[in-house]
Amino acid sequence: MTINVMDEYLNEIVKDKIIKYMKLIFDYKYDRKICGRFIDSYIKIRYNNYSNIDKEMRENISLRQRILEALQSTQKILIEDYPEDTVLIKNMHMFFYYILYFDGVVYYKNIEDKIDKIDKMRRKVLNRNNETFKEELRNLLQEFETKEEEFFDRFRTKEFELKISEYNKKSVFRVNVKANIKFPELYSEIAIKKAFNTGLVKEEKLYIEYYLIALKIITDLKKLNFKRQYIAEFSDTLLKKDKKIKGVLNIINNEAIQDKLSLKIKYEKYKEFEQEIEDLIKSGFHIAIILDNSFEVNYYNIEKLNMFSYVIVNESLENYDEIMNYRNSIRNLIEV
Repeated sequence: MTINVMDEYLNEIVKDKIIKYMKLIFDYKYDRKICGRFIDSYIKIRYNNYSNIDKEMRENISLRQRILEALQSTQKILIEDYPEDTVLIKNMHMFFYYILYFDGVVYYKNIEDKIDKIDKMRRKVLNRNNETFKEELRNLLQEFETKEEEFFDRFRTKEFELKISEYNKKSVFRVNVKANIKFPELYSEIAIKKAFNTGLVKEEKLYIEYYLIALKIITDLKKLNFKRQYIAEFSDTLLKKDKKIKGVLNIINNEAIQDKLSLKIKYEKYKEFEQEIEDLIKSGFHIAIILDNSFEVNYYNIEKLNMFSYVIVNESLENYDEIMNYRNSIRNLIEV
């Protein structure tokens, strides 16, 4: 059974940290349904980079500001839904703000300053004066630093690493997994690459590659880097194996991961498995199509290319010049 890495990270680290922080603040007054609504609103923007404004305007508004606006909107809706809990909702909203420091959205120099402010605000607003609070909060934050490191260690491996190189398109990177295994000299480099990139071995390698790329994307998101896009390998043989493909894709089946990751498929394989691949796209997966000599250049086929996240074209193609006549009509064209 595979693990959905992003779902696991959000549940085990992000959500659990917020819940334990809010329980520590509010003690017996903690309300799960109110906290849950704030968490959902927060994650939607913090990790999925969701916004109901267009991309150009979004780039002029900081992530912090978009999160604060979303939390304010959530507070308003919660008060409408639960007017009897208005005071609690406002207080939970007030303390939720400090999550932006503890989750890397807002920079801070000294964690002790934030702990002191939370303690003072808790005494003033909630009339909670237990002397052990600051130590408990400090220990909680340290606990989750350790848990996060242990989480990443579960998926890291010394035997394999990601090989990442940039395409001739800004912030778009090709990704594949490299084996850190020393082979006897009698095995040529070509033979080794062939062994790792054919048949069942290629399918099995995807498990490792997708776990590692999911970790890389989570690391990018933690650093507030929402621009990097990755194009990873895929094995078309999986399209004939319903159970196995579900297991492999489950690793990356999360909106935040899907938004940053495209899977490479050759055009000839798209024509062979057209319905299956279009179903993947409908399910939220992004596909980078590699054009080959089977691509027939006409207006209909050119327009249809825009369903793919990227279109990869090699100048060695027989119909390269004809394809490039339509370059202005093809979204996210990459020449290699």
